[in-house]
Amino acid sequence: MASLKTFIKAVRKAKTIADERNVVKKESASIRTSFKDVNLDQNTRRVNISKLLYLYIIGEKTHFGQVECIKLLASPKFIDKRLGYLATMLLLDENQEVLTLLTNSLDNDMKHTNHYVVAQALCCLGNIASLELSRDLYQNVEKLMQSKNAYLKKKATIVASKLIDKNPDLLEFFVGFIPTLITDKSQGVLLASLKLIQSCFNSVEETDRFNLPNTYTTLIGHLKKLITSGYNPDYDVLGINDPFLIINLISTLRLLSTVPDLPAKNLEMLNDVLTQICSNIEIGKNVNHAVLYECIKTIFSINSDQSLKILGINLLGKFLSTKDNNTKYVALNTLLTVVNIEPNAVQRHRSIIVSCLSDGDISIRRRSLELSFAILNESNIRILIKEIVNYLKTTDDNDLKPYIISQLILSIEKFSPNDNWKFDNLIKVLNYSDNHVQIDYISNILSLVIRLTATDLKKSILLKMFKLNYENDNMNKNKLGLALTTVWCLGEYFELINNEHIEINDEKVLVNDEKVLEYFKILSNNSNYSIGETNQLTSYIINSLIKLSNKFSNNSSLNQIKLLLESHANSSDLEIQIRSVEYLQILTQDSKLRKGLLSKMPAPKLKKKEMLTLNDSTNKRSTPTPKSHSDNRVALENDLLDFNDDVEKKPEVVIKNDLLSDIFSNSKSTSANPRAHNDILDLFDAPTVSHTAPTSVPVAEELIIYTDANIVIKFLPKSVGNGFAQIESHIQSKTSQAITNFQLLIAVPKSQKLTISTNNLVNLVSPSDVIVQNIKLTGKEGSKVKFRIKFNYHLNGKLVEHMFDYSLKQNL
Repeated sequence: MASLKTFIKAVRKAKTIADERNVVKKESASIRTSFKDVNLDQNTRRVNISKLLYLYIIGEKTHFGQVECIKLLASPKFIDKRLGYLATMLLLDENQEVLTLLTNSLDNDMKHTNHYVVAQALCCLGNIASLELSRDLYQNVEKLMQSKNAYLKKKATIVASKLIDKNPDLLEFFVGFIPTLITDKSQGVLLASLKLIQSCFNSVEETDRFNLPNTYTTLIGHLKKLITSGYNPDYDVLGINDPFLIINLISTLRLLSTVPDLPAKNLEMLNDVLTQICSNIEIGKNVNHAVLYECIKTIFSINSDQSLKILGINLLGKFLSTKDNNTKYVALNTLLTVVNIEPNAVQRHRSIIVSCLSDGDISIRRRSLELSFAILNESNIRILIKEIVNYLKTTDDNDLKPYIISQLILSIEKFSPNDNWKFDNLIKVLNYSDNHVQIDYISNILSLVIRLTATDLKKSILLKMFKLNYENDNMNKNKLGLALTTVWCLGEYFELINNEHIEINDEKVLVNDEKVLEYFKILSNNSNYSIGETNQLTSYIINSLIKLSNKFSNNSSLNQIKLLLESHANSSDLEIQIRSVEYLQILTQDSKLRKGLLSKMPAPKLKKKEMLTLNDSTNKRSTPTPKSHSDNRVALENDLLDFNDDVEKKPEVVIKNDLLSDIFSNSKSTSANPRAHNDILDLFDAPTVSHTAPTSVPVAEELIIYTDANIVIKFLPKSVGNGFAQIESHIQSKTSQAITNFQLLIAVPKSQKLTISTNNLVNLVSPSDVIVQNIKLTGKEGSKVKFRIKFNYHLNGKLVEHMFDYSLKQNL
């Protein structure tokens, strides 16, 4: 048989994917055939397992060699065991049934005289231990934790922590070793014991169950000894004595500091040690940064002194001055989480935070941007808004622009010192936003304009926007946000700027009805807009035109308005077509009627909005939940297991509340559907949408989900909501013949968990018999309730089976 080296060369020599697949397929078949040989020697088995590992690396199927891996590690030779354990850890996982064959081999090897064999067995158990393996072999781990060999004691302690993570019930067997382990002289054993403490701490619900006496003070003593001891060549890393142990000691103490009724003196001791570390370690090396970062995390996780918190923020500020991008990112991300705790201390580093906006790394720019908005307030609004607007002007990151624009508009509205400054900067944002500003924020700006009482300011705003639109730099560009705002304001307040002069491209231009109509025509013919954007802009223009019909006195201009509306009456967009025809009818009405119908919009109420965030900073740690063993009679077949949730794409900007619903916009409208925004006259009459958490509601209606000539299956939902559904299934016979051995199989998407009770009957002898099964479903709140249902039974000695999909109208 060819060697592993020859096989790898053959795969790499393949010029096409088809050639590679042929080589892999041929070699896989050869390996299968070889495994069937009862006289297969160990050397050939080793070669085959090595090839399987290579197949695993390149993503090919290797399930057919799982048993052979276990056979190889059962060999008495160390070379076989080493490869066997490596293959077992890679090719198998805790869900494989073949793991039951592994118990005896692990048990024997953990009692082996060669401590390297014992270490391999421990490593394998820690990596792929199932609930059954952990219950069967935890006693072997207990014995090895008492070994005099520090190497084995360290390995056994780490495995014990993994067994506790897998099966928290084993905690009581291992927790008693902690006082002895943390006093061990070996730093390897101490490091492993810290992992055990963390696993024990995270596995209990009531932390006072795990408040071991003297543990805290002992760990503090180890930490002090490490930071004050001299040079140790065995553990020194760039001048730091065993940074791995220091970091684990600090993180473990951080966990233990959350124990209720912790003595105040213990916290004081930890505060003193943290102060000493932060004061003595210099910025500059990556290992130093790692230790300091762990200290900073601990400072803000415990009840520490304010001076210590300020010291931590100052260290993060120093991180920002380094050249290492990873360190900068960590500093910005941490400052973002602590800005609400010590806002004034973070403010001192404002200049360096803003300077990160020009960094070459997009991740750093994003974090700097979010942090800049987080520290923004009344005192620094002028400086920060200027920097962020300049960044918006120069950035090419179109994915980030919607976030910047929305945050700028909200910040300017919230913290602006006066109306003049507010609208100057809002106009700048619109000018630099191109087509990335959302319709909700345009509506918000229009609302602010309507609420203005100063006529001079309204006039100034409209002249500035009209000037920006008419300049050569913007005339043939996609400035959708600025164009929509200007068009709407022209229709509403044209009389304020009529016969005024503005300077456009160093020339004085008279603003009159002819100039406005010319501007509308240029906008309509701008080829830079997409079809959806053009339709949206056209809807604003025709609404502005009907408003201007009451403001223009020139008959020629009125005729042009009529011609423009008639040209849009044949539009391919149904909404524009309908509105144009309606407005043409309005033009024929009496002037008094038009005047009342087309009067100015009333000032609406402004809704408060919250700031957005680029990512969800409230990530919760996910803890594995033990899997329940279902009844064998409801074990699902392969076709049922393929039933998955539809994958939904999440937007990059995560919105914590329904921030985009506004008094102007329809609740269903999005930027992806421009037609939804055409109805500009309804901007102020959009319904207010209230969002309430779904509640579990009882449902009594019986649903027939399947019926044929023989049986009928009904669902009776008892309650659906709050991430939980309880349904009762009823199966009845519709034939006079006996239905025997009825079996109901149900699958749900992988994101949900299903529990189904055993059926009360197996046979349906008469139509009055009813098979009842209770179905309980848990999953993400608000997700769809979808089932893939399969049933089979015997009728007249023949097997009848059927499968179908069914969805409830209610969501979890």
